[in-house]
Amino acid sequence: MVRFEGSVATTLDFDDRTTGNRLVRIPAVNRARLGLLRGPDKYKTLEKRRRAAQIKARHALDLIDMMEQSCKGR
Repeated sequence: MVRFEGSVATTLDFDDRTTGNRLVRIPAVNRARLGLLRGPDKYKTLEKRRRAAQIKARHALDLIDMMEQSCKGR
């Protein structure tokens, strides 16, 4: 990085290199697919997801219990 001293301001020369940290806009359709939450209903959506995850976890635990009980019966 080369520095140039000027009469008004100091400027930096990056030799046309970029950092790679660019902000990328994601279209609304892709936001929904990625699960990004925005707007006033985001907390409703989070609550719905949390409840669905709890239900799935309970079903998984029930299946594990059933498998363990069936193995003990043998």
